[in-house]
Amino acid sequence: MSYPGRGFIREEKDVMYLILFSLRFFPFGVKEEDLFEAVSVDDGFSYFEFRSALTRLLDKDYILSRTENGEPHYYIKGSGGQVLGLMLKELPLSVRDRAEKASLQVVARIRRENTIYAGHVTNPDGTFTVHLRIHEGDTDHLSLKLLCYTKRQCELVEENFRKQPKNVFRELLFLLGDGASVE
Repeated sequence: MSYPGRGFIREEKDVMYLILFSLRFFPFGVKEEDLFEAVSVDDGFSYFEFRSALTRLLDKDYILSRTENGEPHYYIKGSGGQVLGLMLKELPLSVRDRAEKASLQVVARIRRENTIYAGHVTNPDGTFTVHLRIHEGDTDHLSLKLLCYTKRQCELVEENFRKQPKNVFRELLFLLGDGASVE
């Protein structure tokens, strides 16, 4: 079956190769939405063709799905790597280049997101303690606990911290450093 889009990827087998190609850049399991982001570099197919190709790769035992934190995460298997090695030239070089770049960007984003923590606990008096953290392994770059009075306030603090942890870190250094530049 040929897809109606304007890109180079025209057949399900090509989407399958593209998925295998992208998976090899992930040193960890990847969620479906992140994998779709990595392979969405060609206008020749949609999410539905992607999903069909992903299911077929699972059925053929070229990739593995493991549930982590309640969500399936996908890994390339040895048999998938072998197929990719044999069929790599089937993907145009321009598509491979864009898929490699997109995959590495997704990997970097996921790693960055994994260094950020924002969560809260409910205190006995009905208030909340929000914990904000930027870390690399066991090393904390920032660990801050704040008292919040409403659940909504907690959610806003956590959401804003997740969106811009670097800015929060810089502003705190600026404020606590008596306005000295931190650059």
